[in-house]
Amino acid sequence: MRGIAWLISILLVCVACSDGEVHSDGVEGCVSIAYLRSMADARSQRIKSDIWVEGIVVLNDKLGESYKSVVVYDGTAGVEVKVDLEDVDKTLPLYSGVRIRCDGLHVGREGERCVLGAEPTAEYVVDRIAESEIPNRITLYDVGDPREFAVTRHIADIGYSDMLAYVRIDGVRLIAQEHGALWCDANAGDSPFESSLHHFTDGRDTLTVATLNRCYYATELIMEEEVTLIGVVDSYRGELVLRLSDHKIFVPTIL
Repeated sequence: MRGIAWLISILLVCVACSDGEVHSDGVEGCVSIAYLRSMADARSQRIKSDIWVEGIVVLNDKLGESYKSVVVYDGTAGVEVKVDLEDVDKTLPLYSGVRIRCDGLHVGREGERCVLGAEPTAEYVVDRIAESEIPNRITLYDVGDPREFAVTRHIADIGYSDMLAYVRIDGVRLIAQEHGALWCDANAGDSPFESSLHHFTDGRDTLTVATLNRCYYATELIMEEEVTLIGVVDSYRGELVLRLSDHKIFVPTIL
């Protein structure tokens, strides 16, 4: 319950800071990630006000499921933060609490995904925050059990409005046609940043799980038992998918 209470307290503080005005000029202090998302257009814009966001790192490169970025979630929405780090988990550990000072950064959209980073160059929406700048931008603190922060969803209820949300989906199984499959279908050396897709069902609806071919558990056999999936809602080649956080897949305990 401590984790849930933490998220609620952050949400209340951020709502109070933004005073309900989504695009109001002169907003300062703590804002929700949902507010940050409302600022994001197809191309990026510089954040000129003294605002910050607080949330939890719910996806990084700990098991090879992302590259030079983290997803931060605060209970209202998620944002992908681009960072120029080779080993992100050492600096921004999975499930750590983070406060990100946003003044001077750029926010934008990559499809439905809200992204935060440095001033863009070339065709990029945002560039990666320099390693030397990260201590000035991001501070860390500990949080509780990460499973408490995930929002429970049914497959049928997940949509593009949940993009980068941290969710928990109970009571699903790998579809029968994919029994005996490994998590990733391709050799990571051939296409490390491509994703393999597999499908889980609750008996009525089907959810696609995407895993990068470079992930550490690529060659593991996928469980066929009923499981709980915990991860981040994303899209891949136009399809809504789930990316697992820290290989978080649980077989319920039978008492």
